[in-house]
Amino acid sequence: MVWAIIILLLAGADQLIKYIVEARISYGDSITVIPSFFHLINRRNTGAAWSFLADKDWGIYFLAAISALVTLVLIYIIFKTPYIKLKVVLTILVAGSVGNLIDRVFRGYVTDYLDFHFGSYAFPTFNLADILIVCSTAVLCILLFTDHRIIDHPFGLEKKDIEDVNNEAI
Repeated sequence: MVWAIIILLLAGADQLIKYIVEARISYGDSITVIPSFFHLINRRNTGAAWSFLADKDWGIYFLAAISALVTLVLIYIIFKTPYIKLKVVLTILVAGSVGNLIDRVFRGYVTDYLDFHFGSYAFPTFNLADILIVCSTAVLCILLFTDHRIIDHPFGLEKKDIEDVNNEAI
């Protein structure tokens, strides 16, 4: 239950910030926070990360379907795995996914608003949900490489327990 509450709080924060951005900043306009470095901007992304598939009419539906499917699988793992570290990381990942999924389903685009420039390079605009997804995915990769129990027994089953389950099925 606590995991569901965390997901709702983080996804809710993402949605609240996007609502404020859309209410206060006209589409395409920006507010300079740090000149030549950081701006708040109201941008619409109909694709995935860095506008992948944005030019395809079917892209938003495809991305929403894939995102929903992956989110459901991750929620299942959150509730089944005994590993607290994995629960935390996947909860944050799901919260980000849900935040952007809400946008795709109800708006037809994802609102991005964090805009950074490094000299002549402009980093792709992003949002809180993107931060949650990227950071939790990075931590998940580290976790999977450093804790082999998670890969070997994602639901906490010991080898003898797996053998017992397999023998019962025969």
